[in-house]
Amino acid sequence: MSDSKVFLGCIPNHVDEEALKEECEKQGTIKEFFYMPDKVGTDRGWAFVTYEDETEAAVAVAMFNGQQIFPGSARPLHCKFANEKITKIEGTVFEAPTKAVTPWQEFTTPEGKPYYFNSVTKETRWEKPAELGGGAQAAGLVGSGAFSSAAGPLAIAAAAAAGGSVGPMGANIFVFHIPINWTDEDFNAHFSPFGGIVSAKIHVDPISKASKGFGFVSYASPTAATMAIKGMNGFDTKQGKFLKVTIKKGEEQYNPDAVAAQNVPVAGGVGGAGG
Repeated sequence: MSDSKVFLGCIPNHVDEEALKEECEKQGTIKEFFYMPDKVGTDRGWAFVTYEDETEAAVAVAMFNGQQIFPGSARPLHCKFANEKITKIEGTVFEAPTKAVTPWQEFTTPEGKPYYFNSVTKETRWEKPAELGGGAQAAGLVGSGAFSSAAGPLAIAAAAAAGGSVGPMGANIFVFHIPINWTDEDFNAHFSPFGGIVSAKIHVDPISKASKGFGFVSYASPTAATMAIKGMNGFDTKQGKFLKVTIKKGEEQYNPDAVAAQNVPVAGGVGGAGG
């Protein structure tokens, strides 16, 4: 159906088709894939990706839109359902470049001190590079081998923090068919009995703030995620909808019990291996 097709824009010029498809496959099973790479160095590559069903497409929109998935990108990715109209140009592939394409990225140490990492040369420095608005010749490269080797993990941690709080691998679940009148508080109340929640958010339209009908719950442990799937997959919301609850795509190997639980046939026909 048409809701299973997404548009992906602002793809960096250094990302090839194989790398892009690999990222897209993390969100679901791809049925059709078309990529038009950026050839002028302004991070304006774009693609259409058709997934097996609308739930996988919804996950892709939520995971990609507004995120800098690829190192060295000048702006976040723009991702939307292909049948959605663009209501504003800011942040889309059609927006005029606001900054030069650069491999430099800013991260923050656990103590809150900013530092800069070059994804191409792997160089790390405290001073802001000229490409990001720093001094013309930002000297003082970080000479400490300990810091340089830690830059990767620190960068990953900083990027994860920027993307929102998540639980350990196998502890993160997707919830679909959420009634549009549920708030984050309602959502949290339904899923908190199964264990400690790191975060629970319903995905909303960035413009209208209307619910998209799906959300994400991150627990502190995989066991809690499994219990939530057992308890809430097929849950009757009394509004003509039955919740569909699954482990986050790509984390199945870390929580086989959750996979088994989500494949059990339940009310509303949302369970089962094909559900």
